[in-house]
Amino acid sequence: MRAIKNEKKKLLSLENLVRKAGQSELASIGSVVNRIMQLIRNPNSSALELKALIEIDPPLCAKILRRANSAYYGLKRRVSAIQEAIVMIGFNNIREMTLSLKVGKLFEDEKEIGSYSRKKLWKHSLAVALCGKNIYRKEFREHGDDIYSAALLHDIGIMAEEQFMPEFFQELMLETAESKSLFIEREKALAGYDHTDVGRDLTLSWKLPEEMTKAIAFHHRPLGVNPDFAKLTMTISIAEHICNINGLGFEGSSETQSENYLSCLSNLKLERDNVEIIFEDVQTELERMENAGELYP
Repeated sequence: MRAIKNEKKKLLSLENLVRKAGQSELASIGSVVNRIMQLIRNPNSSALELKALIEIDPPLCAKILRRANSAYYGLKRRVSAIQEAIVMIGFNNIREMTLSLKVGKLFEDEKEIGSYSRKKLWKHSLAVALCGKNIYRKEFREHGDDIYSAALLHDIGIMAEEQFMPEFFQELMLETAESKSLFIEREKALAGYDHTDVGRDLTLSWKLPEEMTKAIAFHHRPLGVNPDFAKLTMTISIAEHICNINGLGFEGSSETQSENYLSCLSNLKLERDNVEIIFEDVQTELERMENAGELYP
């Protein structure tokens, strides 16, 4: 097994990594997500406030209008303003589109490191978000205000590690492949923390809702979360596991994670067959997005 050379050069403490990420473009994501979550949770918020949030970012505004006018939404007339798009497509669809485009911008780099690439991580994150959202809507009959955002950001700690500790991250991917162990196991062994710790501290610094922060922190060990946050956390864990075992991930799976999956299904009273049908729908949606050129922002 490889030795980590020049460890001090490659490895940052958890506190320093989060601080560095907080001074980067990642911090802008926290600001956008926080503002959108405030709009969702405030019953008095309006489409005008979402419009104002979008229009301060002209490239984002242009992308949303382009997607709103795509064949998928089947609008009878072309929309040329964000206010129109919100009315025609709906507040929630535009909100999710805004989050996806803003978060997805961070994943544009084509670089590959072993089985990892930012594009692969983005596709995985989006798949987990779509799967989690559909579980809430089809199985729980709930809109689930936090599920899409939390699932989209569940692996944001990996992005921080790759971006701010590139040499360490490359070594981590090589060791993971050579040892045939799980990515998260090698993280903990080599750094003393893993991407769930990074994601937790990042989202805490962004002042995101506690339920989201807990879900990001515990999505690999969902049975250990406080019962108040179990539903969101377990849903993300279920969605991630089914994406990983079907090739939409790079972290792999293990017997423990399979056991967690079955326990989460039982705790949430979900049928395995129904979740698998939901995943098939997610695959179809991802294929549609890819064919329409909408998968990557």
